[in-house]
Amino acid sequence: MLIILSSIRLAQDYRTDFRFNWFPPGADAPTLANPGDLFSTAFMARHFVDNEGFDALQAQAEPIWKFLEDKSPDALNAHLEGGGHVILDEGFDIAAFPWEDPDKLRGRFPELIREVEFNPLVAKRIDQIDGALADVGEPSVAYHIRRGDILNSDPWMHKQWPSKIEPDELYSAHLEKEKPGVALVFSDQPQSRARFQAAHPEVRGVEDIVDLANCTVAQRDFLELYAMSRADQIVAPPISAFSRAAALISGRERKRFIDVLDSPERDAAYETLLARMKTGVDSFVTPSEAAHLYAKLAARLPVQDRDDEAWEIGQIVKDSGATNAFVPLFHAINCVYLNRWDEANTNIKQALNDPNLWQESHAAATVIHALILGALGKAVRCHRTFMRAFWQKPFLPDVTLVGSFMINRRRLKPDHPLPFSLPVIQSMRVPYMRANMFLVQNKFIKRRAFDFSTLVVEWPYFVMDGKAERVVENNNALQNIHDKVIAANDEAGLAERESYCALVQARMGDVDGALKRHAKSLAAMPGDILTIKRQAEILAMAGRPDDAVTLIEPLAENSLKQPYWHYLRGKFLRESDRLSEARQAWEMAAEIDSTTALIHSDLAELCRDMGDIEAAAVSLDRAAELAPTQQKFVNRKERYLKKTQ
Repeated sequence: MLIILSSIRLAQDYRTDFRFNWFPPGADAPTLANPGDLFSTAFMARHFVDNEGFDALQAQAEPIWKFLEDKSPDALNAHLEGGGHVILDEGFDIAAFPWEDPDKLRGRFPELIREVEFNPLVAKRIDQIDGALADVGEPSVAYHIRRGDILNSDPWMHKQWPSKIEPDELYSAHLEKEKPGVALVFSDQPQSRARFQAAHPEVRGVEDIVDLANCTVAQRDFLELYAMSRADQIVAPPISAFSRAAALISGRERKRFIDVLDSPERDAAYETLLARMKTGVDSFVTPSEAAHLYAKLAARLPVQDRDDEAWEIGQIVKDSGATNAFVPLFHAINCVYLNRWDEANTNIKQALNDPNLWQESHAAATVIHALILGALGKAVRCHRTFMRAFWQKPFLPDVTLVGSFMINRRRLKPDHPLPFSLPVIQSMRVPYMRANMFLVQNKFIKRRAFDFSTLVVEWPYFVMDGKAERVVENNNALQNIHDKVIAANDEAGLAERESYCALVQARMGDVDGALKRHAKSLAAMPGDILTIKRQAEILAMAGRPDDAVTLIEPLAENSLKQPYWHYLRGKFLRESDRLSEARQAWEMAAEIDSTTALIHSDLAELCRDMGDIEAAAVSLDRAAELAPTQQKFVNRKERYLKKTQ
């Protein structure tokens, strides 16, 4: 609907017409398959275009974003006057050009909807909604209580959604404070709406002001959206596409609880929720709802040094039978704060063994497991577990926090388990993080955490995270890292930082300059393994992989427990087209390695190129075992085997 209204607005302002391709190829929304549920036959005949007609317009079409940074409408007008079309395919906000005032545009949307010709049934219900709200004569408030698939459906119920779900207690606090003339409640969970109305009999649902008995699902959803948009105020969670759309259609901003309740009022509401949680989960729609609201309390209580209470309600939710995969993960964190390490270990293993745990949550749980193993004195397993998490999500806040803690405590050392330069790591730090599981960072580290961008640029070969790839492939990001590392105020580590920055310079494309610069580093630190490693990499980038092999071979030969030198040797050998030797080197790396999925993945690709599909499949099995949330290894194995059939 937002795309429709934005298109109508653009057509009015730029003296053109508008068309809608309602159901493009690949769309999957069965309840919206029939636009006749919502729109009149005449409106669809005039303004709808089928897939074939839409394709015919493509040759003269440009996406709207091509004009969104222009300083004037000249290019847009010239394009339209020349017979061109503009495609608007993003409906989460009001499209505004730099020369336009978004607030003024927003104020037009309540009337723009009158330009749409609706299905007669929908049009009649719209009039009834307008009449019901107009008759009140007092301010009206629409409350959106988001639940639905978050509580009930795989995979959504297994991820915590702190910005999408708010406790009833906050809604009640606002209702009692504002005492609106009409309070409408909207929810995708009927039991949640009924519970709220039972607690507040003055609250009405949309069915109380308009008859929805003969409406299709699409009609009901739209009429709820329309009714919400006609309220004087919309109060909703921070993230909700439904209430956001209603607010944009209304021409006003929706309100979050942080906007309508002050801090003491919100704190009081959460205390009421905590008291309800301590009585058990019977007052919640399902144990799953209790689990999601517990996740919000689990983020608040440790900040207030109330770790015992966080543990208490965590145990209540666990005992309730809630099956949400994040519950044992959060409870493990409660146990860590209380130094209950064996119990933390039990909970974190339960979380990691749940196949429903989301990918980011799995990486967070893996790195938390590493922290727990370190506290239990299991150093080798601690190292291995941390590296498995790091290669999957090096920039995940919990990975950053735990990794910084382990470096500070010397559980991760510059020569083990991954070679790195401490002066380089110490030269870059990140701001205080707010998206991590461990919100109370000062229980672990006193200074800001290390920025692991430096480590990603040092060892880019093994990182599976797209964010990390974008750092290594972005010259602006690389230049920023280079400048911060070289500017660090630490004369003692300058030689190490110079060597590192020469490698960064090479990764930015200045290989010849990097070779000249790095010659000084080699002279200053002739036996330093990282300096030798960087020289080999720069030589390979200069088109001299054989020289790189010669440099890296002694490091590989002298290392029986370090897979990375064998990997680099194999990489340079492969670049020299010495495939059999490369395979031997990578097989040695794979035999040693127990943390780095991409070592096994690269070996699989090499075996496939050499025609050994069986060996490739075995290596991909190992990669999948090390990174169980990375479906790509399983998919690649299936593709390899299918081609042999």
